[in-house]
Amino acid sequence: MKKLILFGDSNTYGYDPRGFLGGRYPAEIRWTTHVKEALKDNYDVIEEGMNGRQLPSIEYGYFTNLITDLSAEDIFVMMLGTNDILLTYNPNVELAVTKLDRILSYVKENCKAQFILIAPPYIKVMEPEMQRYHDCCIEMNQRFLELAKQYDITTFDASEWNIEMGYDGVHFSIDGHKKFAESLLEVISGTIQ
Repeated sequence: MKKLILFGDSNTYGYDPRGFLGGRYPAEIRWTTHVKEALKDNYDVIEEGMNGRQLPSIEYGYFTNLITDLSAEDIFVMMLGTNDILLTYNPNVELAVTKLDRILSYVKENCKAQFILIAPPYIKVMEPEMQRYHDCCIEMNQRFLELAKQYDITTFDASEWNIEMGYDGVHFSIDGHKKFAESLLEVISGTIQ
């Protein structure tokens, strides 16, 4: 069966921001499960979400092995970048763009599958100090879209999907997971069979 890999960070993992120590939403709430259910007749949908994941280095064997092991019938969807901005006191958009440039160059040369890049929803401003992270996300997404166009990579901007965030402004709410799945399925419907 064809594979659809969903490669991302804590929002792909299904991190639940409601608890003090976090946790994971039940499977039936996560956007990845909604996608899996919708495409179960045509794709083996593989969840590859990990809390804290940043854009990987192309020297990172796990990522490159996933990419090179795919066939022309498979699809690889990647949504990363939020942690590259969030997990630093002084976010650096240029660094994230440089990492993505290396990734897309590698993908163009080594990936037989269809590669789809999702520019992530913006970090929401819940407190004044979050403003700079939000602003960096806007710039990052714009640069991601421009870069993907240069490489002729299919890209969607999830900041346009009006995804509801949890109280932390970073992780999807329950409704946000449902809306994200619906939006993703809608935009990729012409891409997949």
